[in-house]
Amino acid sequence: MKMNTIDKYVLKNHITPYLFGFSIITFIFIMDFLYRYLDLFIGKGINFLVAMEFFILSLGHMFALIIPMSVMPATLMAFGQLASDNEITAMKSSGISLYRIILPVLIASLILTGGLVYFNNYILPESNHKLLGLMIDIGKMKPTMNIKENIFCESIEDYTLLIQEKNDKTGTIKGVQIFQLNKEGIPVITVAEKGKMKYIKRKNLLQFELENGEIHKMPNPDDVSTYRKTHFEHYTLSIQDSDRDLNRTKRNYRGDREMNIAMMKARIREINTEIDRSLTRMNKTALKPIQNTFNNIFPQISDSASTGISRRIRGIEIYSGSDKENRSKTISSIQKILKKIKNEIKIMEAKRSQIARYKVEIHKKYSIAFSCTIFILIGAPLALLSGKKGITMAIGFSLLFFVIYYIFLIGGEKLADRQYLAPWLAMWLPNIIFTAISIGLIHMVVNESKTINWEKIHLLKQWRKKRKKAIL
Repeated sequence: MKMNTIDKYVLKNHITPYLFGFSIITFIFIMDFLYRYLDLFIGKGINFLVAMEFFILSLGHMFALIIPMSVMPATLMAFGQLASDNEITAMKSSGISLYRIILPVLIASLILTGGLVYFNNYILPESNHKLLGLMIDIGKMKPTMNIKENIFCESIEDYTLLIQEKNDKTGTIKGVQIFQLNKEGIPVITVAEKGKMKYIKRKNLLQFELENGEIHKMPNPDDVSTYRKTHFEHYTLSIQDSDRDLNRTKRNYRGDREMNIAMMKARIREINTEIDRSLTRMNKTALKPIQNTFNNIFPQISDSASTGISRRIRGIEIYSGSDKENRSKTISSIQKILKKIKNEIKIMEAKRSQIARYKVEIHKKYSIAFSCTIFILIGAPLALLSGKKGITMAIGFSLLFFVIYYIFLIGGEKLADRQYLAPWLAMWLPNIIFTAISIGLIHMVVNESKTINWEKIHLLKQWRKKRKKAIL
């Protein structure tokens, strides 16, 4: 069997498990998507095309996680199957080392890493930018369908609605309470036994045709005598500007997750320039006034070092005998200057925090992509150490490793944003740790260490359970 044939065979064994893992994880993400946004689509009355656009744009940040997540289970299943069929043993007996067996998959993972870096840098920021813009536009919609039974609705500006029963097909409503907010204080309250609700699109009106109700008003909240109650049999209330249509707008602002690396580096340079300007401004507005103030306090003290301690003491004595009012003004001036310095320092700290966030996003684009290679290096030896009966357990280990990896990643991001860790270290730390683990696992396989005995582990768990029951 030629080496290139072995490479093709090993890669072929990875394709099906990868597609299987990719499909399962994508399905889980889609279910989570529907759980989070289905009510929004129904409540806002969004049409199918807009909902599909929203879903397609959401696939951007989904794939950024799904692609590396699918690598490790695929590696575990592929190498686990090769080990269980004794094909790894046959390759080793033919003089093929573990490094050579892993090499084609490792090269494929590096290609995948490069593709994911490109995806994270160019495609993902644009999809995030368009998705956030669409979410903002959807949030501005004010549909009648958002009005639900026995739930206060505040989606229409200056109005709060409560309806006990509603029929979306006929538009009939019962148990109606409408609170029209009043800037002076007490709202105008309209209650009715029943009525009809309809939306007039050409006039952009939400119209209520109410029957058997009352209107309660009190124009002057400080004067109870202005309270008025009006009974009616038929009353029509029209609410303007309750547009159900989606108005698309263009956003120019971009957050850190909506920028590519070049944009973020340019923004970092701008912020550094702003920090330099702040330092210059502090020098002009703070240091020089402080120097002048101290010159006024100690007029007898020369800047020369040869003045001597006696003249410094005389300067202090001269000041101590000066007018108390001048002293108070001087202290007040110093306090104002210090306050300005503190404000400038807070502004600079906020700007440095922004720089840290941008640097975190830059390193994250690379580190998450590189995790594809890391999971190959961990998955291959872990599958071989698991032995014939360890495939299922190894998949469980892959999920455990992945959860730990992203806990490190998210925790590192938070620490870097608060400037407790350097951004590069926060984002690359899980890769460094997992690389060290993979080296240890590969060393065990190359040196033909014993495989993990899952039966003993299972028996140990059963013994612990029996021991706990005996203690109880």
